[in-house]
Amino acid sequence: MALMDHFPSNIGSFGNHGTNWPDRDEEPDYDALPGFAHLGRGWVDGLLDRIAPEVWGPDAKWLETYCHANFTLAMRQDLLHVDTQMRFALWRVGSLATADGRPIYGYFVRNSGITPPPYFLVGFITLDDGILRYQVPGAVCELIRIDSPPVSPAHFVPPFPPLLPSTMWQHVLETRRERIAARLPKLPDYSLRYLITGAVGAAYRARSRAVPGLRRDGTYQWFLPIHITSASPNDAPDFIAPVTIADDGQGHVIRTLLEPHMAYPLARAADADDGRIRTWRARA
Repeated sequence: MALMDHFPSNIGSFGNHGTNWPDRDEEPDYDALPGFAHLGRGWVDGLLDRIAPEVWGPDAKWLETYCHANFTLAMRQDLLHVDTQMRFALWRVGSLATADGRPIYGYFVRNSGITPPPYFLVGFITLDDGILRYQVPGAVCELIRIDSPPVSPAHFVPPFPPLLPSTMWQHVLETRRERIAARLPKLPDYSLRYLITGAVGAAYRARSRAVPGLRRDGTYQWFLPIHITSASPNDAPDFIAPVTIADDGQGHVIRTLLEPHMAYPLARAADADDGRIRTWRARA
């Protein structure tokens, strides 16, 4: 029986929020991890102490997003290692590692209570020499060899669209005016439209710099960096344009413009490192 068969059908879902994300809600809300285990206060800080140094945003919120996204993918792909006696479970935390390169795993023990969720998150560990030190209160530590540790989830990213996506100007200018004005002040709508149109076209021609990112529903979108106030791709982009499939399934559209730090956690969740998106953190 697959792991997912042990739990309610809503566990492991990113939520059914339609195809308009991130327009409706630019803050992900994943429920798979807390549906699987009690997390405890400070669990993100505990992970932060174990992994190689990296900037994860205010209060490490981007790291929390990373964990929720990758846990959901791991569960969907049946990649959690569950003890045959259901005493414990292990989860490969995306591609995170210690400063010396050892993979990081989430370590859960079975919840012996009668109320869900089924596990407790003990903490984040490395499997040195493939050995797990399993212990419950009042018992002797048992050394358990994990012959096949869990692996990182795979990302099945669709190819970048072959044609220039259309831009939903009315929505962008009416609902994101404050965001745009913060970067491009005192410009009328027609000027903004021409300016951003040119920037989107230039970004599309340089689409090798586009980065995949997760959507709330667990599928993928492409993030296109938009440079307006600086021509250098090494500088932080002014905006990130999420490129998604049109509602009618015909072609691709840009429904909104994000501040770079808004797109960063979802791009980071789908990437093995932060090398391509490091500058996106600059204006957080």
